[in-house]
Amino acid sequence: MNIDFSFQAPVFNCVVGGVSVLDIPRLNVRDKDQARQFVLAYGYDLNSFSDREQLWASYQRAISMIQDHLLESTEKIPPELATQEALGDLGQLLIFASEKAKENREMRKWACAILRVMHVYVHLKNDLFSAFNDEIQGQILNPIQESIESVNDKIILGHKHLFGDIELNKFNIKPFKTTSSSVIKLLARPERVALTLLDKLGVRFVTHNVFDSFRVIRFLVEHHIISFAHIIPDQSNNTLYPLNVFLEVMKEIESERKVVSKVEWPKQEGQLELRLIESLKKSSYNAQYLEKQNEFSGADYKFIKFINRKLITVNVGTGQNSRIFRFFYPYEVQIMDHSTFLKNQSGPMAHDEYKSRQRIKARDRVFGDHLEGHET
Repeated sequence: MNIDFSFQAPVFNCVVGGVSVLDIPRLNVRDKDQARQFVLAYGYDLNSFSDREQLWASYQRAISMIQDHLLESTEKIPPELATQEALGDLGQLLIFASEKAKENREMRKWACAILRVMHVYVHLKNDLFSAFNDEIQGQILNPIQESIESVNDKIILGHKHLFGDIELNKFNIKPFKTTSSSVIKLLARPERVALTLLDKLGVRFVTHNVFDSFRVIRFLVEHHIISFAHIIPDQSNNTLYPLNVFLEVMKEIESERKVVSKVEWPKQEGQLELRLIESLKKSSYNAQYLEKQNEFSGADYKFIKFINRKLITVNVGTGQNSRIFRFFYPYEVQIMDHSTFLKNQSGPMAHDEYKSRQRIKARDRVFGDHLEGHET
């Protein structure tokens, strides 16, 4: 037997080269038997009716996603690939995605595009959120919502806690990411997989001023609504106001031993904000912001953001087979003052502009435009 010196570059680039499967130019599936084995290793059995139905459902969602969100008005998916009836066999999609001949390059491009989107859908469908979304939402959001009251048309954080209440300008539960939104985000970010989609669930606090933005964090921690032990450190972001300058100002005020009552506070609030502004001007050379780069956000988008994890407890099974299942699930907390919030809503920082940049990157990745010259 001769030694085999052939190694499939796309496969090895995935396994040990740090390349996502979404970023390889083609597969290497020659026939339907190889397709069946490929899909079996992937986790589904094409001989199983139930598994085939699940994969066909992912295929249909991928087709709709591409047609509704990624195609230009003049583009159409080739009819051979556009419907379940025309394709006939899911294994054929993998064979099309493995074509080497130049004359079949276009068909390969479309087959790969469909498979890339299907892959993301499969991972999202099998995420813990899909199985336990009610429990996750309840256990994360309920403690936060219970700490917020509406009092005389004002939104108050912590009204039940003496002297701990903070008047908010806005409080929002971030709309749960639609599946299409999650798919586009995962397609646009090569380093992301469904397991690392950390902002599927989140809340936003908009305060009257910078001081209150930091007070919100203190309140959430001191009243055990969040556990700072479960923060994901490399996901924290603070472009609102440098933490070191803020803490220095607070230390200075403490050393002055000024006592400000709740009655006096409204008069002092504006003065404190001016002091923070002046201190930042003086310490601008030493200001320590924490910025996590996001190519889709505008450079002037300012906020405090962190990802916390909540230990979720659910009951699985029934009767004697019932048992407790625990897992950590991440959620995002955003905080900003009102003037910053208004600035973030316009220009290149606006949400629509952000989504547009994501869509362009996702389209480029789905259709493999960045892979030109790397087909072999």
